[in-house]
Amino acid sequence: MRAPSPAVVCSSIALAISLSLVACGVQRAPDPEEATSRVASPIINGELDTTHQAVVAVVAQDGNASGLCSGTIIKVDATTKVGWVFTAAHCVDVAPVMVLQGDDFFSDQVIRYEILDYTADARYDGQTGSPFDFAMVRILGVDATTPTIPVATSPDGLAAGTPVVSVGYGRTTLLSAGDTDQNTKRRRVAKTLSQVSSTLIAYDMSTRGICQGDSGGPVLVTSGGVEKVAGIHSFVQGDCNGFGVSGRTTAAASFIAAELAKAPPPATCKTCEAIANSGNNECANLTRACLADTQCGAFYNCITGCGNTETCRASCVKKFPKAEGPFTAATACTCTRACSTQCNATFACKSIPKCGYALPAGECSTCTEGACCDQTFACTADAVCFGCLKGGDADPACATNAKRKALATCVATSCKEPCAGSGLDTGAEVPVEEAPAEEPAAQAAAGKKDEGCSVAAPGQGGAAAYGASGVLLAFASLLAARRRRARSAVQGVRVLRSTRP
Repeated sequence: MRAPSPAVVCSSIALAISLSLVACGVQRAPDPEEATSRVASPIINGELDTTHQAVVAVVAQDGNASGLCSGTIIKVDATTKVGWVFTAAHCVDVAPVMVLQGDDFFSDQVIRYEILDYTADARYDGQTGSPFDFAMVRILGVDATTPTIPVATSPDGLAAGTPVVSVGYGRTTLLSAGDTDQNTKRRRVAKTLSQVSSTLIAYDMSTRGICQGDSGGPVLVTSGGVEKVAGIHSFVQGDCNGFGVSGRTTAAASFIAAELAKAPPPATCKTCEAIANSGNNECANLTRACLADTQCGAFYNCITGCGNTETCRASCVKKFPKAEGPFTAATACTCTRACSTQCNATFACKSIPKCGYALPAGECSTCTEGACCDQTFACTADAVCFGCLKGGDADPACATNAKRKALATCVATSCKEPCAGSGLDTGAEVPVEEAPAEEPAAQAAAGKKDEGCSVAAPGQGGAAAYGASGVLLAFASLLAARRRRARSAVQGVRVLRSTRP
C-alpha cells in the first residue's frame, strides 16, 4: 500500500466538494522502497482534553507494520467484562494489539485493555475517501465504572451549521512541520459542520481541526444535554488544513447493532488472564502500581532484558531489592488470585505458590494458605512486608508494617497451634495475655522459627524466594517481556505516526 498522493482528487461523494485526501491513521512502518501507507489524523489548534475518558487510543502492530488511531468506548457489559470500541475501518488494516485509556496514553498510569477481536464494516472498500469507514474493536476487562459515550441514532439532527466537537490523540502540528511531533495526549477541538450527506459529514479545517493520529476518533454532538458519537474521523484534505471528513454514525446503524449482539467469549484461562490484566482489575492495578514505583519500574526494565539468563535475573533482584515483592505479586496475580480456578492446571501456574509467596512445607504453611491467603498475598505485594518474609523479620520495620501485622494476626488467630513458634505469627502485636507487647519485635529481630513453618532465613534470595524451581521468576520474565513488546508497539507508533505521507 502506498501513501495517497496530495494530488489525488476524490469525487464529491455527495458532499459537493473535491478533496486532496490523506487517510487519518498510520498503518505501515516505512521501508527503504515504500512510504508509510496511511497517515493518521492531530487535533490542531485544539486544547487538552481531560473529560472524554471514553475516547481511547487504539494501538496496532504486526511485525514492522504499526499504527495509532483513536476510538470511543460506546458500550460495556459489566457481567461479561466485554467492551465495544467504535473506530475507523482503516484503523484495523493492521491488527490492533491494545486499547489505552487516559489523558496521556504514554503514561505508566494509563489504563490498558486487551483485545478480544475486531471487525471492519463489510461495506468499506479500503479506498481513502470511500464511505462506511467503520470498525468495532471488542476489548476485555471493562466494568461498570468504565466510561462510555453512546452513538447517535436516527434522526441525529445533523445539518450544515451544527456545532460539534472532535476528540483524538493526533498530531498538534501540520504534516509539513516534519516528523518531530510526538503528541501522546488526548485533545479536542470545537467546529461547525460545513456539509452533511447520508453517509459523510465534513467541516472546514483552515484554522483548526483533526490530523494524523485522530483517525477513528469521534465527532460529538450534544442532544438533549447528552453528548453522542455522530461521526468517526476518516480522512482529511491535504496538509490537515483543508476539510476534515468523517463517516456519519447513522450510516453504520446495522453494523453497530450486529457487533453489539455478538456472543461473549468462552470462560477460558486465556480470557480470564486478559480480563484480569486489563482495565481496573486487580492484576492490572498491581502492574500499574509496580510501573509507577521507582524501584519496581526499574526492576521491570532490568528483567525484560534478561531473557532466560538466571544470572541476569538474580542481578536485577540484587540491584532493586524493594521491587521483588510488588513485581512477584503482579506476575503471580492471575495464577494465585483472579484466575486460580480457570488456570490452575496450566504449566505456568502449577508451580507458582498458592498465595504468592513460597512458605516452607509443613502444617503451618498448609493452614496459612487455607486461612490467611489474602493476607499472605497482600504481604507479598508490599515491598517491606515481602522483605520481612524473605529476611526472617530481621528488619525492625517488620514489627510496625501494616501488612506484616495483618498476616501475623491472622496466623496467630487462625493457625495458632501449627504455627506456634514459627516466627510467621510474630510480625504483629499479639494479645497482651499471650505475650508482652514488646515480644513480637524481639522475636522478629531474632528471626525465631521452627522446622515446620519457618519464614525464610535472612539472606535468602534469588529463585529460592519463589520455590526451588524458580518457576515464578521465569514466568515473571516472560510476562515482563510480553508487556515490553506492548510498550514497544506504543513507542514505535510515536515515531511512525510522525512520518510524512
